[in-house]
Amino acid sequence: MLLRMTEIWRNNMEQAGEVEKLWSNSMPMWNLDRQVYALMAAWMDVGPRLAAYHAIASMPWNKAYERYSATLADTKEEDAKGSDWRKAFEAWRAIANEELISNFRSQDFLVAQRELLRAALDLRTRQQEMADSVGKLYGVPSQQDFDELTRQMTELRRELRASTRAPRDADEGAAASDNKARDES
Repeated sequence: MLLRMTEIWRNNMEQAGEVEKLWSNSMPMWNLDRQVYALMAAWMDVGPRLAAYHAIASMPWNKAYERYSATLADTKEEDAKGSDWRKAFEAWRAIANEELISNFRSQDFLVAQRELLRAALDLRTRQQEMADSVGKLYGVPSQQDFDELTRQMTELRRELRASTRAPRDADEGAAASDNKARDES
């Protein structure tokens, strides 16, 4: 009998669309396992994206080294006496800048950077959701609560400054009109 009543209640709640709201609002522990899974999935997604980004970001350094080594070989043949270190550094800097700029503008780099950024932001979002849920369980204020409090304090400070400025501006305005009247007489 109790099982039948529970089943009827659950069916009615599902039809009304209240189950998800009930679970997410009054029973946050049920969502905790989903949030842990989402957090771990986001963490697992960052690793390969970071590796792909590092692979693409390291390519211009390797190319620059190869080009600079070829330049040094040519320079050694031409000038066996020893060259100025400033010239050598200038050559390295020019080659490295050219390779880095070329890489940073490449489609591969932009795609890898975008995917890494998205994965990192998703991870940060999942971490914040998890922190908010655990904080809610223990009655700890969330980041949103602190942000709202900061916003309210800022508004109150503005109102206080405006209310203290208004009488002062009125006094200064009256004093200016008195001075003007005296100057005219």
